[in-house]
Amino acid sequence: TLFRSAIEWSVKSGQIRNLESARVSMAGQVKLCEEAISPTAPKAIVEGIIEEEEEEDEEDGGHMVHKKKKEDDTEIQKEHLYTWRIELANTEKYWDGWFRGLSNLFLSCSVPKQLLLAGVDRLDKDLTIGQMQGKFQMQVLPQCGHAVHEDAPDKVAEAIATFLIRHRFTEPVGGFHCVLPVC
Repeated sequence: TLFRSAIEWSVKSGQIRNLESARVSMAGQVKLCEEAISPTAPKAIVEGIIEEEEEEDEEDGGHMVHKKKKEDDTEIQKEHLYTWRIELANTEKYWDGWFRGLSNLFLSCSVPKQLLLAGVDRLDKDLTIGQMQGKFQMQVLPQCGHAVHEDAPDKVAEAIATFLIRHRFTEPVGGFHCVLPVC
């Protein structure tokens, strides 16, 4: 189905790396296009992930366009079938305020803290210093994208459970064994 292509696109593009999770979360992120796409409409997700030479996806005025080509490279079909439910670019003016001072606020909490990350390449200066000073436990979950809880739900659950047990917020049940993170 066409929705299955949107799921496939989300995995192959790296937005979500867990196919099962993509099946669940893509339903809430995209919607079927009800009308022709205008230049100001959200980016469209189209009928397939193109792997063949005669087909390609490209950006056209902010929209993902699925093009099928004849052998002479003339375009024969454009399809806009799914689009993002929310146009995040419209909220950009609020982004700065969402995150300003968040790292210091996190570091100033006087409770045990854990930060789960897909990678440390975007860790800011305050968090880097705080982690070196032992102000929180950091655990990197490799081979995850931005949404670590979707890409590796079992690893996230295990990391949280281990953290809660380690800091005596709870007791292990059902034979759960703590797996302490390795630096």
